[in-house]
Amino acid sequence: TVFAGYEYDRLDDANVLAIVTDGQLVEEIVSGMDAIVVLDQTPFYAEMGGQVADHGTITADGAEFVVTDVQKNKGGKYMHYGKLLRGALHVGDSVSPAIDTERRSAVRRAHTATHLLDAALKKVLGDHVHQAGSLVEPDRLRFDFTHFEAITPQQLLEVEDLVNDAVLDGLTVTTEELPLAEAKARGAVATFGEKYGETVRVVTMGEFSMELCGGTHLDNTAKAGMFRIKSESSVASGVRRIEATTGYGVLNLLDDRTAELANTAVALKANNLKDAPARAEALAAELKETAKQLEILKAQMAAAKIDGLFENAADIDGVRIVSAYLTGTGADTLRDMVDKVRDKAPNAVTVLIGSDGNKTMMAVGVSKNAMARGLKAGALVKKIAAIAGGNGGGKPDFAMAGLKEETKI
Repeated sequence: TVFAGYEYDRLDDANVLAIVTDGQLVEEIVSGMDAIVVLDQTPFYAEMGGQVADHGTITADGAEFVVTDVQKNKGGKYMHYGKLLRGALHVGDSVSPAIDTERRSAVRRAHTATHLLDAALKKVLGDHVHQAGSLVEPDRLRFDFTHFEAITPQQLLEVEDLVNDAVLDGLTVTTEELPLAEAKARGAVATFGEKYGETVRVVTMGEFSMELCGGTHLDNTAKAGMFRIKSESSVASGVRRIEATTGYGVLNLLDDRTAELANTAVALKANNLKDAPARAEALAAELKETAKQLEILKAQMAAAKIDGLFENAADIDGVRIVSAYLTGTGADTLRDMVDKVRDKAPNAVTVLIGSDGNKTMMAVGVSKNAMARGLKAGALVKKIAAIAGGNGGGKPDFAMAGLKEETKI
């Protein structure tokens, strides 16, 4: 198949060479059938080099075949995957293949921005940066590259600014076919690990970027519109990944973030977006103070319960066993209550179990005189947990962390 997509978005004199459906070569397909159509020439770019395939239609008299994917096989044939929406299509028919130009333009924006990103990364991070993979979709790109450490926020901002500067400068994008040796001598960047023929296609963007590339591009960088990095991450040892967007993708991103900020301002009861940060800080301070007061209140309520705990305490051989189950109680409150019982009753063993709604905690305290008789908080915790867990149901999620020497939780 002859690829004519660099110059044309539509052809009116292509011919159907073959049709495949259900894995079989056929002479004809009719409306509703999924198939692969092979043409002698096409404006459709086949998926390769990280760039996704074009979408569009192949039409003939009374027939319309919608193309949703294009792959190039080893024999150089462009396989147009899709579905016949109406009419009939035959081998030998003269057809008019036409790409979705709006989608192609969006892909071009992302692909041109990918070259600018590659060049900007080299300028900011160093010449050790090499492309390790890419994906170019409509107004969206993913770029993998070699680098030994995470990129700092300042470096990312610098890279983004360099790309946007190149976009705003309106650099002319040119393409030319050159011998591989001459292209490399001029300084054209080749993708690491890619195999090239004796003649290569060189894409140049002013003095900012020069790369070997067979994909489709804008004729001027200004048409990329805008460029925004969405994320940077590690994908393998020594390989980083940047995901970014261009054109309408940036506009959609800004619209989404503006809406999120507006909703946040409403939730914070701020008069406008400008007041939202100050309102958020004020609410955070209020919540912190409220949490502090709540803990004080809980401690006071717990202290009031101390006397009540002694009312039900059992006396075993001179040791008072103080025990209780408390709901809505955190670890700090349990600690405080155990310490107060221990200080108030030197002959006591205290076992308090509390739940804060998420997990259950147990605090065990052994007072001074009880310790002298050989009782140890750590040993008691283990025995009580084993009994509470039973033989077959598993042990409760008792959190155990050191308090004082004579107290365990």
